[in-house]
Order: sequence, then C-alpha cells, then structure tokens
Amino acid sequence: MHRGACASADDHSAEAGAALLAAGGNAVDAAIGAGLMACVTLPTMTSLGGGGILTLLRAGQVYVCDFFAALPGLAARRHGARELDVVTVVFDGIPIDFHVRAPSIAVPGTVAGLWEVHRRFGRMPLAEVAAPAIAAARAGYIAGEAQTRAFQLLDEIFRMSPETWALVSNGAQVVQPGERLCLPNLADTIERLVAEGAGAFYMGDVAEAIVTAADDWVTPEDLAAYKPRFREPLRGSYRGWTVHAPAMPSVTGPIVLAGLRLLEAGGELPRPLDVTAWRRIADAMEQGAALRTPEYEARLFEPGWLQGVLAGTPGGNTMQVSTADAEGTLVSYTTTVGESAGITAPGTGVVLNNFLGEEDILPVGAQREPGRRMMTSMCPMILEHGAGRRIALGSAGSARIKTAILQVIVQLLDAGLAPAEAVAAARVHTDAGRLYVEAHGRSRAEIEALRALRPNVEVVEPCGFYFGGAQVVEWTAEVARAGADEARRYCAARVV
Repeated sequence: MHRGACASADDHSAEAGAALLAAGGNAVDAAIGAGLMACVTLPTMTSLGGGGILTLLRAGQVYVCDFFAALPGLAARRHGARELDVVTVVFDGIPIDFHVRAPSIAVPGTVAGLWEVHRRFGRMPLAEVAAPAIAAARAGYIAGEAQTRAFQLLDEIFRMSPETWALVSNGAQVVQPGERLCLPNLADTIERLVAEGAGAFYMGDVAEAIVTAADDWVTPEDLAAYKPRFREPLRGSYRGWTVHAPAMPSVTGPIVLAGLRLLEAGGELPRPLDVTAWRRIADAMEQGAALRTPEYEARLFEPGWLQGVLAGTPGGNTMQVSTADAEGTLVSYTTTVGESAGITAPGTGVVLNNFLGEEDILPVGAQREPGRRMMTSMCPMILEHGAGRRIALGSAGSARIKTAILQVIVQLLDAGLAPAEAVAAARVHTDAGRLYVEAHGRSRAEIEALRALRPNVEVVEPCGFYFGGAQVVEWTAEVARAGADEARRYCAARVV
C-alpha cells in the first residue's frame, strides 16, 4: 500500500512533497510543501508574490480555494498612465510579448491561500511542512537542468534588478546544473511567516517592502484587504467520470468542460488515437475556446452564469503540483508569478508578479475595478470514477493550459494510458485558427497526415515549454501512480 504520490515542477519540489507524505503528512501538506519548495527552486514560475488556485478532494467533498491576484488601487497613490516595458519571450521558437516593471504588479494571494488551506486541512505543523523549503533556501540547493532551462527563458526579465537576478544566477549567468544557489532572505521570510502567520505578509514591514517595490502601484490598503475565497467547483462528466473544475476566476475550467462535452457527444474515440481522433480533439478545443468572448470575460464572476454557459454547450509561466495520500485525499494546485515584474520586494527574497502585464488574463480594455479578482488560465482539476479511482491533474502553460489538460484527460480515459504515458504523449494546440503540432513523439507520417487536416499547421520541433507542463496523480485503494512533464520541463513525480 502506497503512502501517496507527488508530481511537481522539478526534482526538489517533488522530493519535498514525497518526503512529507513519507513522514505522515497528508496530500495537503505535500502540496503546500512542494509549492513552497518551488518558490525557492523555481522563482521564475512561482513565488510568495504570485497567486494560485487549489482544488481538493477530501472525504467525498471537493473544495476550490481561489487565491489568485486582485486588482490594486483601493487607495490610489499614483496617478497617470501605467508605463510598462515589453519583453519578448521565445517559447520553442514562438515569440510571446509580456509587460513588466512596477505598474504590472497585482495584489499577491499565495501566502494567504496556502496558509488558510493548511489551517483547514493540513495534518502536520506548518513549521514541518515549510522546513524543506527553508532549509533549501538557507543552506542552498543544487541546481539542475530544470533550473537552468527555466531561468534562461526569463533571463532578460530577471536581470532588471540585482536582487531579482540573485535569485537565479551565480552573478555572471543563470545558475548552471551542479551549482549551489542560496536564498537566505527568502529563508528568513518563510520562517517568519510560519511563526507569525500570513498577516505578517500583508501588514507590517513585509507589506511595506512590497509597496516600495511596487512603487506605490500596490498600496497597504490593497494588501490588508486581500482574502482567499472558497468557491463552488464546476462539475461535469466524461466517459462515466465526474470532473471537478474551478469556476471563477478561472477562464479555463468551463472551456475544458465544454470541450469534453463536445468530444463525448461525438461518440467514442479510437484506441489508439488516430488522425481522425486528433481532428475531433482539435475541433473540440477550438469550439470550447470560442466560448471566451467579451461577454464571457465581463460576466465571469456573475453567479450562475458559467453553469448556464455549460448547459448550453452541445453533448507566464506557471507550475502545477498534484498529490494524493493513502486516505484518498487528492490535491491539484496550480500557481504562478506570471513571468515576474523583474522586481523583488527588498530584503525578502520575494519576487513579484506581472499579472497586470499579461493580456491573456487582463485583456486590453478590461475593467480595472480595485479589489476585484483577476481572471486566470489556471485550472487544477479532480476526476472521480465511483469510489475506487481518483485523479488529480493540472498544467502550466498559460493559454496552452486548456489544451494540455484536455489532451491528458483524453489520453488517460480514451486511450487508456497510465499517468506517465498520458503526460508524455505528443500534443497539439489550437490558437486563432492555427494548429500547432508537437513533433516530439510523432512519426513523420503522422505529422504529414495532420498537415493535411488543416491549412494552417505549424510544426514545433523542440520538446520544450510551449505545450505546457502537466502533472498527474492517480489513486486507487490498492495503488498510487504519477506522471510529470519530464521531457518538456524537467518536471518530476514520486510515489512513496
């Protein structure tokens, strides 16, 4: 009988989660411990200065904790236009523009959310849950390929301030595999938050450091007003499974559920998946994504509206942690710092987000009502089949999250693959009428057949960040299994 499983964005965070499970912690402890470790070892993907969504299945009940970022400005201290720098980040040959600097910073929610989830559902003392991350930050951790590859991607942004650059570099260049990196300020901050509680982040000198770094675009009033929120999940079904997804502030949950409904309405998919199956999958992804209209974005937070949308559907840089324990509790936790604003709160080691600079979650012309939750592409999900089989999954990848998750579900439930195989399987992504095809894991004949499906096909040769970073754990009463996006992002999975 396994104690559980943890799939996360690098070896260090997966090991931290697995060690907590082995020591008697539950899936909540493991997810939080892995998430805190990733704040140390993957500050380009997640941070105490970011936000997240956590979906939890415990004793037959599903909970969604929303601690994504809020729009600042409750007590405006700055006037005039928000002037942002534009940085182009190239994901596997595909350029994407992001906006950074102080005016891109939104009110962070990670600390408030993780501390509240632990208070309600954790088993081990928070000091023990955070101990691996504190130790790694203080004594230093040995960088691997995951660090070098992720840090090189955002090299230009993290060079914008010396304190931010120190989080990912040896001074001259991003840290290389085998080198040790110490983050003593971050160790002190986590240790203090464990001792004093989340309030120490949102009031007092830590809050003052954030306000200073944000150049007053985020105010003390914004930080003091922030609260995590527990929300009702959206529920759907697919191939006899119950699918739980976050509703607001996730724009992606309803889109994935709609895509699954469209696939199911079209009948069974062939096993193994062939080119006609991929046509149906691409069509379902596009039709689901078409739900995201200006009305969708404007009414996302309106009670009951998303459920009505689904009822009418025919039959930065992010990281994911998925955990399960021996009692059958599962956690799916997605977190991000965007690409970062290139700014760290002085003396804390806390890199700050650039959520106001991401057009995917704050489109041009969107309402900027202070205190309002921002939209996010994150979509941590839980799947159940009777009482005997449960799956926690989610993905990194910004706009590619919705397509990565849908395809992993199809590979698990339609193709019958194990978690590791389902995550590793080649993917496609649809965007603005174009079909992006991942070459890794596909034969040349299959690629040419996919080219024949559509006029606008772009083959992406490198196996890398573009197609997301998915993590899956599967639990039954007899066994736990896990799969992580190792080839694309050097993610890792552990079963204990």
